Amino acid sequence: MTYPEALPHGELRHIIDDIYMVTGSVAMKAPHPKFGPFKMTFSRNMLVIKQGGELILVNSVRLNEKGIAQLDELGDVTHVVRLAAFHGFDDPFYKETFNATLWSVEAPYVRGFAKSLTEEYYRADRILKPGSELPVREASYHEFTTSHPKEGLILLEREGGILLAGDSMQNWPKPDKYFNWFAKIMMKRMGFIEPSNFGPGWLELAKPEKDELMEKARLDYSVLLPAHGNPIMRTRSKDLLDPLSKPILRECIGISKTNPKLI
Repeated sequence: MTYPEALPHGELRHIIDDIYMVTGSVAMKAPHPKFGPFKMTFSRNMLVIKQGGELILVNSVRLNEKGIAQLDELGDVTHVVRLAAFHGFDDPFYKETFNATLWSVEAPYVRGFAKSLTEEYYRADRILKPGSELPVREASYHEFTTSHPKEGLILLEREGGILLAGDSMQNWPKPDKYFNWFAKIMMKRMGFIEPSNFGPGWLELAKPEKDELMEKARLDYSVLLPAHGNPIMRTRSKDLLDPLSKPILRECIGISKTNPKLI
């Protein structure tokens, strides 16, 4: 199998407890009615959980040779976990290079975002469901079951609760160095560049129910480690409920203007 090349990324850095993060990038084509598609480049994060001599990768990002060497110094990659249905193209590289076990939210590996796509380019070893066993100790798996496709979260029972998210919960107060000019403009307009945010693109495509968003935001955690944006080291559920009052997010999940009460 031919794997996607490693895209620009930063250094592996320690975040909290035995958890590390590396911020990388992704590029995609965005349509334009007059000038054709533009390339939109922005950041994404991979989390690395060290468990003894083993490493569990969450929201995988392929690293260059220097980055792989850093992983090797830290431990052995034994598991890869996919929480976001719209992520995963780097999963085959890690599974086959390191003979790792691949765990995935119950969503097929397809190329693109259209719900009509059914041709799978890869399959996981283990499919996650609410209450599933995880390769991470003292952790629980939670799922947005009303979103289509489904989306996962992992809650680590340490440090007051550490929540690992994919596309659902984000924290982009401002564009970082991995944004190109087009992404800086368009993603601001689309509502992505906000602190403590539900991902507008995910809301628009997956359409989870409002009550489930509120339920997941109120899980018992104090730290949020998202696939997009900066870690939030001390957060409250209301931080993620407040953005639902914004018109662009309300429209995505169909909140009626005549029934604005959220909490």
